[in-house]
Amino acid sequence: MIAPDQVTVDWLRGRRHAPQGEAFERAATDWLSLASDPGAVFDKEVRLDGDAIRPMATWGTTPDAGVAIGAAPPEPRSENDRKALAYMGFEAGRATTDYPVDVVFIGSCTNGRLPDLRAAAAILKGRRVKPGVRVLVVPGSEAVRRDAEAEGLHTVFTEAGAEWRIPGCSMCLAMNGDMVGPGQLAVSTSNRNFEGRQGPGARTILASPATAAASAVMGVLTDPRVFMSAEETVHA
Repeated sequence: MIAPDQVTVDWLRGRRHAPQGEAFERAATDWLSLASDPGAVFDKEVRLDGDAIRPMATWGTTPDAGVAIGAAPPEPRSENDRKALAYMGFEAGRATTDYPVDVVFIGSCTNGRLPDLRAAAAILKGRRVKPGVRVLVVPGSEAVRRDAEAEGLHTVFTEAGAEWRIPGCSMCLAMNGDMVGPGQLAVSTSNRNFEGRQGPGARTILASPATAAASAVMGVLTDPRVFMSAEETVHA
């Protein structure tokens, strides 16, 4: 549970299914009251320094098997770890940024929102996908597709060499013929990377839209901050 704040209110203002006019102001007042009482005590408090968090990507075959981009997969601590490394074709102690990427998938429901597509387009604008890398971009809904096209994001993607698709599950789970080939390595913004998720024998690295776009340009798993200004990096 996360208490609503002004950012929440600003995002909802003017949305299609949100209250309008005076009704919205009354609703916003009610929403902002949904917070812990002053002086509330919690069993445990954890504070994280966002500036210290590096972009992450997975090395295994479950979403929790991840490390900072550029760091090497750890030594296996279980049979599942050993099996995951063997399936992915990775080596403990060797960074996953060393392995050529064949496919990049950006979008579907998990990371196919308008801000996600903007983040990917910011990396790809004025750049080209590395030859030999296939890139699919799938908006998360028809509304997202319309808004993205109104902003010209689809042109950014196609000019960079990516495929702009209609909304659907697509390569997230190897639907409608959109598959990662056996043994191919994909950087994907999906929410699952189980064995065979994107096709029989497909190998999947989960990453953010910005990371996926940067990897498409470089042809290997890439920290997107190499393409960002100092201000963009702070807000990545």
